[in-house]
Amino acid sequence: MDPDNLIENNEETVLEPEQSQTPEKNIKKEKKTKQKQSKFAIWWKWPLIVLFVSLFLSFAFGVISELTLSRANLIISIAVIVILLIISIIGDMIGVAATAASLEPFRAMASRKIRGANEAIILVKNANKVASIFADILGDICGILAGAAGASISLMLITSAMSNIVGILIASLVSAVIASLIIFGKAAFKKYSIVHCEKIILICGKIMSIFHKQNTNSKKNKKK
Repeated sequence: MDPDNLIENNEETVLEPEQSQTPEKNIKKEKKTKQKQSKFAIWWKWPLIVLFVSLFLSFAFGVISELTLSRANLIISIAVIVILLIISIIGDMIGVAATAASLEPFRAMASRKIRGANEAIILVKNANKVASIFADILGDICGILAGAAGASISLMLITSAMSNIVGILIASLVSAVIASLIIFGKAAFKKYSIVHCEKIILICGKIMSIFHKQNTNSKKNKKK
């Protein structure tokens, strides 16, 4: 046998294990970096987004409510509080229903091509985000607007003849009544949202499907 061939064969046998080990090391490093990124994304990415979104919306709606509701009359202020109460309760119901619902019923509905089932699957898969948007962010905005409406009601009820203590008591009573009504409404419908979570999420999915179809139709028209 040729000695040159022997040397070449030995070199190949030595190099092969080294070449096979380097991709494995790279894969392990990539996995470690992905795990670090995924940990940050899971625990901190969404809470930070919620922080900045709620800060911006709370400030914007606070300014708007102070400019508009502070000069509103009694009937408009009460109507605004009732509307905010309903919105806050519905938002809390959607958030609770998203966390309580499971995927299996909606997957069965999607296989039967029921409208809104695919959108409902998206809502259930992102239950933590849905709960944050509807129960937390929407609840904060409703609280700010309800507080402004309550302040306008307090100003109407307080007269110049009243003492400062009576004025403080009236303002505190109005804000306490508004807060207790919102809390009562959420507590009363929380059990309903848990029991009928599939029905609530399917209704939300059907509403989402309307906008989803409009987007798909607009994309098809652009392609044409």
